[in-house]
Amino acid sequence: MNGFEDGDHANIAQLFHGIVEQSVAGIYLIQDGTMQYVNDKFADFFGTTPARFIGRPLADVAPPEQRQSLVAQYERRVQGSDQGSHFLIRANVRRRGPRLIEIHGRQVIYRNRSAVVGIGIDVTEREKALKDIEASRSQLRALMSAVETIQDTERAHIALELHDDIGGLLTALKFDVARLRRRLTDADAPNSGTRSEPTDIAGLLQLTHEISGTAQEAIDAVRRISDELRPSLIDHLGMLDAIRDHAAKFQARYGICCSVTVPQTESAADPASERDLFRIIQEALTNVARHASATKVTITLVRDDDTLEATIEDDGVGLPTSIEESTDGLGLAGICERARRIGGHTTIGNSTAGGARIEVRVPWAFAK
Repeated sequence: MNGFEDGDHANIAQLFHGIVEQSVAGIYLIQDGTMQYVNDKFADFFGTTPARFIGRPLADVAPPEQRQSLVAQYERRVQGSDQGSHFLIRANVRRRGPRLIEIHGRQVIYRNRSAVVGIGIDVTEREKALKDIEASRSQLRALMSAVETIQDTERAHIALELHDDIGGLLTALKFDVARLRRRLTDADAPNSGTRSEPTDIAGLLQLTHEISGTAQEAIDAVRRISDELRPSLIDHLGMLDAIRDHAAKFQARYGICCSVTVPQTESAADPASERDLFRIIQEALTNVARHASATKVTITLVRDDDTLEATIEDDGVGLPTSIEESTDGLGLAGICERARRIGGHTTIGNSTAGGARIEVRVPWAFAK
């Protein structure tokens, strides 16, 4: 009547059992609060065998800290409620460490009595990925907030520089030009019948010299502010020489010995990549000056085929065990973001000597 001959039922049961045992999901059956069946995959999630589950009460196999809530959910499900939810078991599996097993289940009738059948899925990596994504989003939000703060600070700094330096120089220049004009006007005025005074050529030349000096100060101030906004040395010297120059200025300013080793082959990367790498090294050195209490820092750039590896290492106090504890975590996040932007990755930690070590590997174009 049902389309199957009597002998087919045993074959179907064997087929069903084979499918269940090969499932990539863990499968279980609970009845009367006892584990009636689990497949190999379900047992493997917990680092054991089905024999260690089958025939044991759910309360005995549940993690102690989750026992009460897991049993309560089973009781709701076996009564036909709470069918759409899932339960996350936190298991500490031997030789695997903490694992997260997501349990789904619903009520069925098994041997004329209510039971719960369901599946388990190991979601450890998924949950870790979600946690990492959320941490990245949180870090990105903090970084964006910090960038906005830095931009506001830089704008205020530039406005002050323009007002105090450029504004003051231009004001002085204006008055010097006005003085020159008055002197020239007086020299060119009619004598009203009396013998004219000789024109003070030396004084006029001195005044023009002062005007020229003031103009040069304004030019130097503009160049200095421009260099702070964008490292023009890269355009004039090339990236490698710009790094050497910055390292020399860093050493002179902070008294920290700074050595630089670069490849023999010149860079042929695009300007945006060169600026990002320069900023990475600049930020790393800023971190050394602020936090490291170091006496020496080394910058090493090594070519590896079409890859450039930049290492900045100091002999200071090193980074905290957790990067999140660092007082300059956003600076490190900025380094990682710049490296990611040009297709590379960053490794941040401490060297064997104890100081901080930052390694950046990026795809790079070199001169032929």
